[in-house]
Amino acid sequence: MSRAAVAVSLGLACVVAVVACTDAYLYDGRRDQEVPVDRAVALEGQVCTVGSNQVVRPIKIIAALDASQSMNVSDPDGTRATALVQLIDSLPTDDEVYLAVMVFAGSTTAYLTQSGAPPTVEDGFVRVSELDNNKRLNLVQRLLTYRNPDTSPNRDATDFVKPLADIYSLINRDISRSRLEPGGAEALAQARYSVIFLSDGRPTTDQDRDLLRGDAVVRIRQLKDLVEDVRVNTVHVFQPLQPVSTVCELLPDGTAGDGGCPMLLINQNAERLSTMAALGGGNFRDFRNDEPINFLDFRFGQVRRSFLLKELVASNFSAPSGSPLDTADTDGDGLTDEREAQVRTDPAKADTDGDGFSDGVEVRFRELGVDFNPLGYARPDGGGLDPGCPPSLRGVDSDCDGLLDCDEQFIGTNSERVDSDRDGIPDGVEWLGGTQGASNDLEQDPDNDGVVSRSELRMHTSPVDVDTANLSTDGYRYTLKAAGPPDDLGRQCYDFRVDNVLLAPTQGDTDDAGTVLRGAGYNDLYLSAAMIPADDPTARTMVRHFRFQGARYPLGGIKSPVDGVIRVTPEDFVDGCPGRPVPTTP
Repeated sequence: MSRAAVAVSLGLACVVAVVACTDAYLYDGRRDQEVPVDRAVALEGQVCTVGSNQVVRPIKIIAALDASQSMNVSDPDGTRATALVQLIDSLPTDDEVYLAVMVFAGSTTAYLTQSGAPPTVEDGFVRVSELDNNKRLNLVQRLLTYRNPDTSPNRDATDFVKPLADIYSLINRDISRSRLEPGGAEALAQARYSVIFLSDGRPTTDQDRDLLRGDAVVRIRQLKDLVEDVRVNTVHVFQPLQPVSTVCELLPDGTAGDGGCPMLLINQNAERLSTMAALGGGNFRDFRNDEPINFLDFRFGQVRRSFLLKELVASNFSAPSGSPLDTADTDGDGLTDEREAQVRTDPAKADTDGDGFSDGVEVRFRELGVDFNPLGYARPDGGGLDPGCPPSLRGVDSDCDGLLDCDEQFIGTNSERVDSDRDGIPDGVEWLGGTQGASNDLEQDPDNDGVVSRSELRMHTSPVDVDTANLSTDGYRYTLKAAGPPDDLGRQCYDFRVDNVLLAPTQGDTDDAGTVLRGAGYNDLYLSAAMIPADDPTARTMVRHFRFQGARYPLGGIKSPVDGVIRVTPEDFVDGCPGRPVPTTP
């Protein structure tokens, strides 16, 4: 073979080797049959935090002071009254700051702030701004000279359970009344309640079962689910005029003799109050050895506060995590259209049988052993439907977070809170993504792919599937920067853009007569901005959201909006319901 022939042969061999050892194509024949679908849209615009003067949060303080006979020994100088005056003097003279002063002795409780003009007093609360010097002096005198009107034998006993029950009733009634006021249920910020429970710490009869292992304190704390916060702080006081013996008189069997163990009892009393504060989510203070009582270390919050942007999250309720091609969840119930065909539910209705529980919840929990039937239609005799959801709540999503109210009750989230666990991600986004909306689990990585759940939810990928190989093609991409300094209203605005929001090929919806209610291809896009107070990062998040149902998967190669950009203004973000209505004609 000639040298020229050998050279040609080697050259051809090299070409064959290159083609055989790489997946690069000089020409991709599939392009003749399949045209890549441009199904990506972007959300672009501006979002602003609420201004420092836009949110006025009532601060309500309840001081419950022990007035039983034992306090004449534990606090003979009445320094608790001085502490109360110091507290009042330290509070801002704002009309949104309220105080209730309760005294308790035996089985009797009385509100010392309940006297006065009816317009300023409601069930024991009085505005601090209306407590002038004369009213403050009168309040102190009533505290120090209070005499229990009860004539029963236990008039000078100490009872903790009764005053705590009355405190619960006071807060519960106040919450109910505020929610009935115009705009009360939708207020940007609900009240924050702080209880100061002061005593020498020993009920006359053993009440530890109710106090430490029951709900005497816990149920007060649980009211925080209805408002900004509810905390029970406790104060232990023991400042007798005569020193207490540290000697512990013990009998041969190890039990206490007639002299008892005074310091042991005092320490147990302090420990009881400390445990009560822990159960109530509050703080504990212990005043002994002539240390003046004060309530100034307790945090009551601020009436007006600035907010920080905690999280900006985009989601597509019509597309499963990862937005796989040719896969949709038309009704956003957590079941793909393909899965709905398998279980024979309606892919265009989140709750096929109308029992108040979405198909996604019923199917998922049925697979876990719960007696759910997603096709349990109502019978003429009233049966057939899965029990548990009142008729008035069927089909209701009170907070517009993408979850039905009865679903939320079942999975443990709050139907009146967009973000139940305060982690910055709406409950509906968490449910569809596979994380827990009732607990803060977003810093975990359940699929061990190196990306925590918070990041996966933001990118609309799956926190429970290893899908990092697809992040560059499937993940949402965010840009966010401050648009200058805070404005005159105290708002910090941000320019943002979320790219690569992938649309899904949803199905159309028709009524029984065949009338098209919604055309095929429309997607339900959701964008939320969670904010937290600058002075308390652990406080409840304030969530404003934007919902857009006018984006349409490419039909005939054309998507909507045509330029692929959905523009959002600060005014488009709303609290609660509804989002901006967008026509979605066929």
